[in-house]
Amino acid sequence: MLRLRLLTAAVGLPLILLAIGAGTPTFGALLAVVAAVCAYELCRLAPGLRRGDPLIVLAVAWAAVLSVRYIVGTDEQFAVCITLPLVLSLLFMLRTGESRPEFAAWAWTIASAVYVGWLLGHWGGLYRMQEGTTLVLFGMLITFGYDTGAYFTGRRFGRHKLAPGISAGKTWEGVAGGVVLALCVGLLVRFLALRLGQPFPFPAGLTLAIAALLAVAAQLGDLVESALKRSANVKDAGGILPGHGGMLDRFDSLLFTGTMLYYVSLWTTM
Repeated sequence: MLRLRLLTAAVGLPLILLAIGAGTPTFGALLAVVAAVCAYELCRLAPGLRRGDPLIVLAVAWAAVLSVRYIVGTDEQFAVCITLPLVLSLLFMLRTGESRPEFAAWAWTIASAVYVGWLLGHWGGLYRMQEGTTLVLFGMLITFGYDTGAYFTGRRFGRHKLAPGISAGKTWEGVAGGVVLALCVGLLVRFLALRLGQPFPFPAGLTLAIAALLAVAAQLGDLVESALKRSANVKDAGGILPGHGGMLDRFDSLLFTGTMLYYVSLWTTM
């Protein structure tokens, strides 16, 4: 299992870094693909819906569109992208017979699209900011650093459960290890950016504070996804990433950290 996790990370991380450096269209495509797969994994957990149900198709497409709203959309287009899918989803409730989804299934799929697409889309907002590439690298590497530190520290030293009613594997020792590595990664990214002559938006003290906030956000994102899986009585959201489970199992933290960093960056640069 550990070997598979490391192999997947060794392949996936360079691809993500390449997409960030390749420019807006490629990064937007990455966001859309991740949002679509994550939304599909969540929709598959909805009670009473068959594979290929029109409601699932709509939710997957909606999540992808929401994830790139800052990259390709205008205010008018954004309003349409919120209103039209919502109306269509309600019209699907008018189907007759066994194919008509129950309210719980409708609510689950629509919430999946908004939860994944809306939150993930904040990375696109970050990318369009001044020094956006640096901000995205800063946020994502801290997130991956926290997840890595928490995983290995928890495996080696974990004794005290963080939230046993939600996720039995999370420990306070893992949190501590994740936070330490997140702080180190944050400072390292700042040092390398300045060393390479790139502007960095935060002084050292604020960098540490933001890294700590992102560590908290990463853990909250992971716990939220664990709560969703527990409510559906599944261990993993999917199996597309060997050693990690589903796409959402790997990127759940990014949904919260991107949102946190987006608004922190807005507020600190006003």
